[in-house]
Amino acid sequence: MPLASPTPPAPGGHLTAYLLAAGFMALIAALSLTIRENYPFSHFPMYGNPNSRPVDYYFLTDGTGQPLPVAALTGETAPRIKKRMLTQEFKFVKDHHLKDRTAIPPENIAAIRSRVLSSFVTQARSRGTPLPAEIQLWKGLIHQHDQGYSESFEQEAAVSTAAPATP
Repeated sequence: MPLASPTPPAPGGHLTAYLLAAGFMALIAALSLTIRENYPFSHFPMYGNPNSRPVDYYFLTDGTGQPLPVAALTGETAPRIKKRMLTQEFKFVKDHHLKDRTAIPPENIAAIRSRVLSSFVTQARSRGTPLPAEIQLWKGLIHQHDQGYSESFEQEAAVSTAAPATP
């Protein structure tokens, strides 16, 4: 039994498809030129204009200051450290009817940092990950200067892993 031969395209069928595609591309180009570089159509402006305030990030170390692989320990990425702290700080602001995060007393900030660090230790334990005797939470700050950039570090909290951590 012979195979059926494909039907030839209608006259001008390809031309119509090409014209529709060209028209669609022209529409997209015109729309892109009108919208320009504005969120959510481009993420560049978030990073394209750095300011003079330091940019912070958080990481975990062992008791000697050696960085730890957060993802291997807990199954989550390092940016989750900051996200959890911000979540706890915003909850504290809401619960205590404060104006913003800068109004949180330093002793409460320290308690939030310790609680978040302890939650990561608990999470690592639940995964069966071997832990060092102590885990520290550090904040790195990237500063912008006329001469370029520099980095500084501040220890935010430390937790002994010998005893079960409380979340």
